[in-house]
Amino acid sequence: MKRLSALFTLTLVAGLTVAGCKKDTGAEEGDGNGGGNGGGSTTTLYIHSNEGGNYDIYTLTAEDGTLTKVIGTSADEKQPFVFGDKIYFVANDDGDYDIYVANSDGSGRTKITDLPNDEFRPVVSPNGRYLAFTWGTTGNYKVVLYDLQNNTTVRTFGDDGRTNTSPEFVGNDTLLMTLQDYAGTYSQEPWIYVISADTLIHLSGDNSLQEAYWSVRNGKVAYARMGLYGDNPRIAVADFPSFGNVQDVYSHSVLLVNPVWSPDGTHLAVSHDGTCLIVMVDASGGGVVDTLYQKSGARCYTYATWK
Repeated sequence: MKRLSALFTLTLVAGLTVAGCKKDTGAEEGDGNGGGNGGGSTTTLYIHSNEGGNYDIYTLTAEDGTLTKVIGTSADEKQPFVFGDKIYFVANDDGDYDIYVANSDGSGRTKITDLPNDEFRPVVSPNGRYLAFTWGTTGNYKVVLYDLQNNTTVRTFGDDGRTNTSPEFVGNDTLLMTLQDYAGTYSQEPWIYVISADTLIHLSGDNSLQEAYWSVRNGKVAYARMGLYGDNPRIAVADFPSFGNVQDVYSHSVLLVNPVWSPDGTHLAVSHDGTCLIVMVDASGGGVVDTLYQKSGARCYTYATWK
């Protein structure tokens, strides 16, 4: 494995605000002042979208659909994970996707990883010590756990060639992820890795399904589940860590990705693969309660942060 490195690059940060597109209006330039992100009861989603021509990172104000560009260069920037005043994200500055970190205004852009092939879906432990991400190529993805304090790889999951994705920290010492069933079937199920004990534990997944894209809050896990060939995609909510009381809260003909909990734990933002549609779903009763953002001819995705 090529050693992970920290390289410094410059960034051009655009203070561009785009009009809210709940009803699919065209993009408009604003005053660059954040478009409603600072006010009392507003909540902010971090997303990436390619409606500007290439993928950039934006904030989306959930109450009115205001979109504000945070990080945007001639490269593609995707999958923002906000930790304190830092944004972790992936970008393809040099041809493949590596993981970067920048300040919340986009300044101080720093490369963290530089592996062959692509790295994506970065998440950081609550204490800021560990970074986890998915790495590899289609059909041969691995999950990597990286120590930001010591700049070393702790462990790589998936050297057996099976597909392993979707890391999510559920504590400073505990990493939830999707691993392909070690019995050799195609199903992908939840596993927990306890870092200090170097212990991998299989949780109670459904081996007749693929399960991935975890989001945990207040004793509940929201996730995407579908048939073994991607059929019948839906978003489910279950008790965590038992995975009991599973309830499907949303389904759609387009593949669903990345359920993200609202700050109060009552709703989920759900994005859709291959299009630009982000809806708000009732996490207990199910069903769509609002369309947060929609834009024809574009692709946009929510990721791990809704504040």
